[in-house]
Amino acid sequence: MFFPKLATPVQNRVTVNRFLGYDRRNGGELGCFEKMENLTSDGFPALSVRKKRSMLTQLTRGNGLTSKDCLIWVDGNTLYINGESTEPVLLDGEKQLIGMGAYLLIWPDKIYINTCDLSDWGSLENTVETSGETVMWLCHGDGTMWQDYVTGESAPEEAQLWLDTSLTPCVLKQKDDGGWIILDDVYVMISATGIGNGFAAGDGVSISGCENEDMNGSYVLQAVGSDYLVVQNVIESVLTQSAPVTVRRSVPAMDFVVESGNRLWGCKYGIVDGETVNEIYASKLGDFKNWNCFAGLSTDSYVAARGSDGAFTGAAAYLGSVLFFKERGMERVYPNSSGAHQIVSLSCNGVQKGSGRSLAIVDGTLYYQSDSGICAFDGSLPVTISQALGEQRFDHAVAGNCEGKYYISMQREDGTWHVFAYDTRRKLWHREDNLQVRYFTACDGKLFALAADGGIWSMQANDQNSGAAVTWMAETGELGLNNPENTYLERLQFCMRLEENAEVRAFISYNEGDTWQAQGYLSGQQNGVNECLLHIRPKRCGHFRLKLQGVGKCTLYSVSAVYEKGSDGP
Repeated sequence: MFFPKLATPVQNRVTVNRFLGYDRRNGGELGCFEKMENLTSDGFPALSVRKKRSMLTQLTRGNGLTSKDCLIWVDGNTLYINGESTEPVLLDGEKQLIGMGAYLLIWPDKIYINTCDLSDWGSLENTVETSGETVMWLCHGDGTMWQDYVTGESAPEEAQLWLDTSLTPCVLKQKDDGGWIILDDVYVMISATGIGNGFAAGDGVSISGCENEDMNGSYVLQAVGSDYLVVQNVIESVLTQSAPVTVRRSVPAMDFVVESGNRLWGCKYGIVDGETVNEIYASKLGDFKNWNCFAGLSTDSYVAARGSDGAFTGAAAYLGSVLFFKERGMERVYPNSSGAHQIVSLSCNGVQKGSGRSLAIVDGTLYYQSDSGICAFDGSLPVTISQALGEQRFDHAVAGNCEGKYYISMQREDGTWHVFAYDTRRKLWHREDNLQVRYFTACDGKLFALAADGGIWSMQANDQNSGAAVTWMAETGELGLNNPENTYLERLQFCMRLEENAEVRAFISYNEGDTWQAQGYLSGQQNGVNECLLHIRPKRCGHFRLKLQGVGKCTLYSVSAVYEKGSDGP
């Protein structure tokens, strides 16, 4: 008897050994995952579990986090530098913390503190209102009084110094061989008890309350003592008044503040003192207290009104320029050493409203969250890089950078929070977990996060051998939809490495089903690191989804799938 000879089924093996991270797009490449938790590109091309985290401290009301030589945070109304509480009492609310040299500037409180000398702190603004008698007289720049001058509309023949009151404002003139010349070094000393407290020479101030209206206005202080100020002006005679005089050094209200080129730069859009404001500001060079010094010098403060529409949504110092973002564009400031700063308006994808803290520079490129997704800006035009995150909208983004990665925590439109890491060198996305972060900062090569519940986390714990093991998951999209007709999955093989006590489980969901069927289990043995093979033989199906779940450190090196072409019929 002879039996018919049967043809051996044609088999085809597909191996994936480059895992391309998180990708929610339909028809994504092999090696991508539609859902993911706590995985990283650190072991690329293999897929590995992220490092453990550790809790640094728990705050009652976390209002700010940054770093200089150490970690700095705000808990309620108290500022902590390297874990030590400081004297300034802050307003309760979210803070912008800006470093400038050894100093830390705190907005919107407008407070400074020297991080090397915590006793050196104070307010950027200062206001003094006199009590008692205030006296004003003409003086030299050093404060000594002018002597032997005559006042009038015409000069007496014998006069050497003449205060010409026919001009407005009046000027002091000196007789010369060619006639009368105007003296430039004429100043007014304002003397009152305590009037100079908190001020310094070079401060830009406003003076009000003078009975002589010509003395009210803005000045740059020429000399200061505890009981006197010297300003550049001319008065006809010695003035005395008992009504209070107010001297004020002010700082404008600003939405966002950054440091660049030894200046602070800020922006404001809205209503201030009943007037509409759409302006960009800069402090005096090297002096964060002074925003109203306009003496015609290259070191002066700076203010410029803008015509672009919309509120400012973020700010960053980048490539020697200062960027002030709106949702549909940016104002790019090019500082100039001569003081002739230039501003260029650019229409592009700007920073999304509410995502001003998503700005972070990684390996020379600026990343941020816009209305159309996460953008990368290299100095030319922003480019969207977040297509792999899917079509759902994200907002309230906060970002940081560490070791060539852009970390971002943001809220999806379904209300869930997600932490993603973008590997800027490999252009890969990975999802970590649902931690809601309010501030990121990097210190000593590590990334720290202030969570919404007040916890400050080190995103890379010092001791990776202690603490709870990381729970992780990876789930593919529908596989097999692009296979040729009558081609079916015969078996799957996973090559991975498990550390001691680590576990991994495999599940399959068939033909878009909602249920998951367990397919296999592996655990790390007690003798250290183990290289393992996990074999799965799924049932015949048109397409399927694959899910891996695990606890502990695991590295997935490859996945091999063997496909078999079925019979075409009798």
